Amino acid sequence: MSESAEVHMGVSEARANLTEVIAKVRLLGDRVVLTRRDKPQAVLVSDAFYRQALEDRARLQSLEK
Repeated sequence: MSESAEVHMGVSEARANLTEVIAKVRLLGDRVVLTRRDKPQAVLVSDAFYRQALEDRARLQSLEK
């Protein structure tokens, strides 16, 4: 699987271009770090990335038991 890009973007810019931002995340697998005053606030990731992260976390938690 190829490495997806991490893009930093202001919240206002993301809001103004939400359709395009969602397309980048969904189709290209990019991670979009939403910033306010150059400080990270949240990260948009694809559904597949999110679900894989949940599975990975569940596996790690089961190993800790």
